[in-house]
Amino acid sequence: MHRTTWVEFNSKALRHNAAMVRRLAPESAILAMVKANGYGHGADWVADQLSGIVDGFAVARHSEALTLRAAQPNSRILLLGTEVDDGLLQDCAIQRLDIVIHELGAAKLLANTILPQSITVWLKLNTGMNRLGMCNKDFCEAHRVLSGSPNVAAIHHMTHFSDAETDSPAATDRQFQLLHSLSTSLGELPISMANSAAIIRHPQTHLDWVRPGIMLFGDDPTISLTAADALAPVMTFKAKVLAVRDIEIGDGVGYNRRWQAARKSRIATVSAGYADGYPRQAPDGTPVLINGARAPLAGRVSMDLLTVDVSHLPNVKAGDIATLWGDNLPAAEVGQHCNTISYELFTRITARVDRVYL
Repeated sequence: MHRTTWVEFNSKALRHNAAMVRRLAPESAILAMVKANGYGHGADWVADQLSGIVDGFAVARHSEALTLRAAQPNSRILLLGTEVDDGLLQDCAIQRLDIVIHELGAAKLLANTILPQSITVWLKLNTGMNRLGMCNKDFCEAHRVLSGSPNVAAIHHMTHFSDAETDSPAATDRQFQLLHSLSTSLGELPISMANSAAIIRHPQTHLDWVRPGIMLFGDDPTISLTAADALAPVMTFKAKVLAVRDIEIGDGVGYNRRWQAARKSRIATVSAGYADGYPRQAPDGTPVLINGARAPLAGRVSMDLLTVDVSHLPNVKAGDIATLWGDNLPAAEVGQHCNTISYELFTRITARVDRVYL
């Protein structure tokens, strides 16, 4: 097959990262985040690779949940916070989906809706993220309303941390205490708090369910794991060198000639651009690997192409392989250069890029 731009997905790396979650939180069940098409890795593929290794999956959209259910007929699937109406509740019951209830009105609707079978509910408390979730009073009332409803098979309690990746534990400790004390006052129920950062940095938050996302795909948001505990990149973004040319002092490269040669230089043109998902805002100097050696981006990223200064790599030629992130070049490092994060880089890879599953 003719291929000049592709992403490779490494199943061994994915399973290694899931095993690391299990090692860090051995007493907790694992709910793997596969929203946004498995963080750009393919939700069906991720779920297939992790089936039997983790204890369930979570997505953010109704359509994602239905697609995943078709591929995973027997797995626990949680639909995260979304608009709740009668039609959604009916689908959750029919498709055996767990659902997050994040406001009191939705809890009352669920209690008063006739469903073909009961569903498992995850009640969300707002402990400081201030996106979704109930205040203490509404949370307690929602728990009361649903705990006696025949529509509810089980109730879990959850929250989401805002600062778990930072060096200071104060905000996370406060959020942990808010939910833990309120939940235990309502009985002994399963509790879920820990995202990837908290799994790594805040073991007291692991409790009954942990919810790894980005760490499954090889990125440590805390930048604190030791080499012995290192996560493995699952996605490697590759493209071929299409051309190599010599340019003179003062010659410019790319639109508006943003990069100009301070010396006689060699420029490699690589078959990837912002229409493939490589960030247009990438500045000069953003690292790229050419045949495994680092070289700096030189000039603006265009729709289909980017250009790299390979003056120090005299053997580069058309047909050679460039790695834009992945093996030996962390997506988080590229993201730092581009004022973004690995999450965005992973999820912006476009449909025209070939997917290769290893």
